[in-house]
Amino acid sequence: MLSFASRLIGRLALPGLPLPPSLRLPPPARAVTNHPHDPVLAREWDDLAQRLQVPPYLESGWIQAWWRAFGHGELQLRAIRRDGQLNGLLPLADRDNIIESPANYHTPVFDMLAEDHVATMTLARDLFADGPTHVSLTSVDPDGTGMDAWQRAASEAGYRVVIRPFWRSPYVQIAESWDAYEHSLSSNLLRNQRRVRRQLEREGKVSLEIVTGGPHLDERLREAFRVEGSSWKSASGTAIQADLRCQRFYSEIGHWAASRGMLRLFLLRLDGRPFAMNLALQAHGVCYLQKAGYDMAFSRYSPGSMLLHAVLRECFAAGLTRVELNGDSEPYKLSWARSAHEYKRFEAFAPTASGKLSWASFQYARPVTARVRQRLGLPPQDHRQN
Repeated sequence: MLSFASRLIGRLALPGLPLPPSLRLPPPARAVTNHPHDPVLAREWDDLAQRLQVPPYLESGWIQAWWRAFGHGELQLRAIRRDGQLNGLLPLADRDNIIESPANYHTPVFDMLAEDHVATMTLARDLFADGPTHVSLTSVDPDGTGMDAWQRAASEAGYRVVIRPFWRSPYVQIAESWDAYEHSLSSNLLRNQRRVRRQLEREGKVSLEIVTGGPHLDERLREAFRVEGSSWKSASGTAIQADLRCQRFYSEIGHWAASRGMLRLFLLRLDGRPFAMNLALQAHGVCYLQKAGYDMAFSRYSPGSMLLHAVLRECFAAGLTRVELNGDSEPYKLSWARSAHEYKRFEAFAPTASGKLSWASFQYARPVTARVRQRLGLPPQDHRQN
């Protein structure tokens, strides 16, 4: 329904006669594009993230580290303020009129940060205001802040929208005691855990180390990376040590998370020798498992499951509310998790010749590429940023 002011202006607007300045409606709000490395904005960004209690992947430290490791094009920070305070922010990558989320398969979830509906819709509409050929946002939570707003803004701008499954990410909701949770698991799973644990303890002392920071952090990170690199991930090219960019990224993330009190690096050891690792972030009562691996020499002991069992027990004891296993629904994860997030990939194509060409390429060429990569055992090319 039109406001009284809008109806009044409609009556006064005669053909060929301009409106008096006092009756002209203001133009639609635009988000301000800020310098991505402004330290003042970074502090405001983190304050907003804390107020909204968003996952760590939406904080400035994660985005900045990710961009230094993997970013291409121009990093933009679209920001909205109210009464001088930041109340909405959307980080984006701009490459030749293609707007992308600064994310790849290292990033479990992407979204905008917005405190209210006005900030949400302003950021969403601003995404299409300059007519980008293609908007590509990956690992989007359909129940999060941005998805509905992006769909609505794209429709208003005449864009063709394609939404596809990205991955199904399992999680463990902590709503009961540890004993009750264990009782709900497969008896075969628990028997196997007890059996391999007894077998391993015959070889030596098994211990769990939880690293949160400290003077030996670099040494612990190197140990973790070596363990992860000795697994099957090295052959598939997804190990941290297989890519210098990944090494720099996860080292920087480790130090950033430690400085914020979020780091949880779990190391399972036999007589002091690490043989399984899980790099995690903990914030707002949630543990986000980020990168896991184990020494293939210990594979007969199911070290990944052994460590996950220990990690979950620690999270229950710490009084957390949820453990995000992240990544896709691999079979071993589904042995421990009853629920999963259905993350999506949001694509929008401009109603122009170049937009239609981009849509045709995405619609028909990329599924073939995905199938070929799957047959070759390569990681998914889930986003242009890589």
